[in-house]
Amino acid sequence: MSRGVFAMLRTLLAIFIASTLMLSAVGCGPKFGPQARNGITFYCPGAGNIDFGDQGIRAGLEKAGYRGQVASLVWTVSLNPAIDQVLRFNARAGADRLAKYIRQYHDQFPEGEINVVGLSAGTGVAIWALESLPPKYKVNNVVLLSSSLSHDYDVSKALQRIEGKIYNFYSSHDAVLTVLMKPVGTIDGKPFTDGAGAVGLDVPAGAKGRIVNTAWRPEFSNLGYTGGHMDSTSPEFVTAYIAPHLIHVEHPALGDTVPA
Repeated sequence: MSRGVFAMLRTLLAIFIASTLMLSAVGCGPKFGPQARNGITFYCPGAGNIDFGDQGIRAGLEKAGYRGQVASLVWTVSLNPAIDQVLRFNARAGADRLAKYIRQYHDQFPEGEINVVGLSAGTGVAIWALESLPPKYKVNNVVLLSSSLSHDYDVSKALQRIEGKIYNFYSSHDAVLTVLMKPVGTIDGKPFTDGAGAVGLDVPAGAKGRIVNTAWRPEFSNLGYTGGHMDSTSPEFVTAYIAPHLIHVEHPALGDTVPA
């Protein structure tokens, strides 16, 4: 092994250890505030925390009338997306923490609705968290944005912990997934495989109607979603197309209701 490669690996290990210690010390988990009584939406950002939080999700849901809490789970160990995408075990650790927070919320607010939204590699965190939940714990709906899970990932086990559906938004114009991710591999470790955020998520046997794939359309650009990797969290797009899957949205003019 060359000195350069060894130095790089040593640096990566130092980053991981330091980040892990820091997260353990401060407790990176969400705090359940007063809004949590009205439900909670856990948000899992992408590798490298590249969208720097949940501003778009939070603003879009709030505009749509959401009264619950939006809780962001930072699971990354670097600001470099490639590092988080390659390490992968940090995403698994993040999934374990998310599962713990879901259990804690359910135990504290047994009547509260739980939703999960994931972006890019954060969709792996979301799905793996659901897979590890005991049978008594379930969430309402799950939204996957620009998912870097492989398109053929079997979500059957996760669906057992979802009362509603998985809503997967994807775009064939997403250059991160269609070009940059291919040699690195999906978040579940498959190189040169299409991500669910590029071509859609395969529906496993017996799950017809449980997965809703929505392809990017040109009119989405008017709402800030141009088909790129991160702009599906545009507040306007969240209000119009994501919020109806997470809450009951009353149309201000018609007064009708879109069921979650």
